[in-house]
Amino acid sequence: MLNKRAHIVWAAIAASIIVATWQSAAADDKKLEPLHLRLNWQMKGEFTPFIVAVQQGYFRDQGLDVTVAEGSSATQALQSVASGQDDIAYVPSVQLIKAVNQGMPVKAVATVAKVDSMGMVSTAKVPLSSPSDLEGRTVEISAASTFSQIWDAFARKNKIDVAKVKVVRVAPGARFNLLLSGKVDILADIFITNEYPVLESKGQKLNTLKVGDYGFPLIGYTLVASNDVIDKKADLVKRFNAAAAKGFQFTIDNPDKAAEIAAKAYPEQLKADITKGQVKELVAFLKLGEPRQLFLGNDDLWSKTVKLLKDSGAISQQKPVSVYYTNKFVPR
Repeated sequence: MLNKRAHIVWAAIAASIIVATWQSAAADDKKLEPLHLRLNWQMKGEFTPFIVAVQQGYFRDQGLDVTVAEGSSATQALQSVASGQDDIAYVPSVQLIKAVNQGMPVKAVATVAKVDSMGMVSTAKVPLSSPSDLEGRTVEISAASTFSQIWDAFARKNKIDVAKVKVVRVAPGARFNLLLSGKVDILADIFITNEYPVLESKGQKLNTLKVGDYGFPLIGYTLVASNDVIDKKADLVKRFNAAAAKGFQFTIDNPDKAAEIAAKAYPEQLKADITKGQVKELVAFLKLGEPRQLFLGNDDLWSKTVKLLKDSGAISQQKPVSVYYTNKFVPR
């Protein structure tokens, strides 16, 4: 009888502990501040650091409940941030700079990739060791791509005879099959941190060329906030950057584990082997360029990127770099 009574008492204590724990967790959740991160595209392996920051609790440790939302373009992501629908956008510097020049009230709060991963790819039978190899070839350049905006300037700088290059414009989803079937010789608008690992998974040997190695070392991805958020929610941005930087550092230090975390979190969008390849390439690019510190930019780096875009005709005006980026929220 006593044993039965003791069992009942202990069961009641256990139940109260469970309820108290649940209530405590619920209270903690209420304290978390919501933040929306808008990506520039659908989920892919190079977004792994943000998934890691969510799954490892880095955002939660900063008191944030972060939603990582897929996007449809850098322009859409920037518009969403500028209008207040999202708090932070993850977009390439080219689109950010153009948006600022067009009067959009946004600014980079982190210079993530010091070197853009724009590149070109061909199958093994098509030589691709220098820009001159584009001559006499059928080259795919999507009209909506970042590279399309600098193609003319890239050709001039590298003395490519554009009359000898047959440029075709196709939907992004059709590009891979055209290359692998030989209907297109070169894809000139890929990102080595994204499309290259996908193509590599097809089992063919590939040739690649980095756009940044041939006169266009542009800044890559940036984290962007609206001027309103920067002015009124500075602490929010600071905490977001602190947690995101931890996600990037974890990814750099543990690329395979990071890829595993991402693929597990998004099994329908991210295939394990491709994600691993994308993370490998991402880490390689994150280690390029100066300054070496994560998220830190400098005036020289930004000035060179803006000047390249001005000289290429992608933008018509070169404004002071302070209107494009800030280091105010970079974790120290």
